[in-house]
Formats: sequence, structure tokens, C-alpha cells
Amino acid sequence: MNPEVLSIRTSFYQLFPVKLYDEEVPEELIVPSMYFPPAFSFDGPGTLSTFEKTYSLSVKLFHKSTLQAHAEAERIADAIRSRRLLVPILSPKGVLTGEYVRLNRIETRQGSNGMALIVLTWDSRYYYEQEEFKPFTRVEVESGVK
Repeated sequence: MNPEVLSIRTSFYQLFPVKLYDEEVPEELIVPSMYFPPAFSFDGPGTLSTFEKTYSLSVKLFHKSTLQAHAEAERIADAIRSRRLLVPILSPKGVLTGEYVRLNRIETRQGSNGMALIVLTWDSRYYYEQEEFKPFTRVEVESGVK
């Protein structure tokens, strides 16, 4: 799982500690719960040394009613907004790294049958692979006078 998605998932769980699903939602799901599908991405403008990926993640919240699900979604979204849309990045072992992901947008939507959505988008930059060159150890210059 992408470290940013893992960090967002952890932040959501701290705000709403319920059963989490990340593969498929079973027919007999536990209510309340949240479903974290894989984030999808598309590329954006890059620089000379980096490329950009814009991620979108649609988290589903399940509750006893659609209104309760949407109220929890709004509460979670407002908690993230109050932190300036910053989510702390965690290492794979769950330790704070001191880095953050800044969300571009967080939006909530009412679903149906006790479900609400929180839709998140953010940008990440990654360095291009660099070819490794052996450094010169000796340079010889031959020149003549014309």
C-alpha cells in the first residue's frame, strides 16, 4: 500500500476507530466500518528532475443510516481540514517520519443505504531514475601549438 494512503487510512482510523476493509467489502459487512480501495493516479506536470502524480481516493463509510454515515464523513473531513489538510506520513512500521502529505481537496458525498463517501485528492513528486556514471580518475590532455 502506498505510504500516503496508509497514513491517510491511519489518520481516519484514529478519528473513527471502526472495522477497516481494504480488499473487498463483504456481503455481510460490519456497521459502522470504512472501505479503502486502491487510490488511482494520473500524471501531471514535472520538472527537470521529478515527475508528478495526482492521486484520488474514494473512502466509503458505512453506518446505520445514510445521515449517520454522512455526519461521520463530515466530522472526519472537518478534522483533516482543521489541520490545514496536512496528514503526517508514517513509515511502514507506523512511526512518524516528520513529513506530511497535503491534500488538495477533500469532499464528502451522501451515498445510499447507510453509505457516504469521502473523496480525497493530492499530488506527489518522485525523482526520475538517474544513470550512474563512473567519475573520472585521470584526465590526459594533449595539445599542440599551431
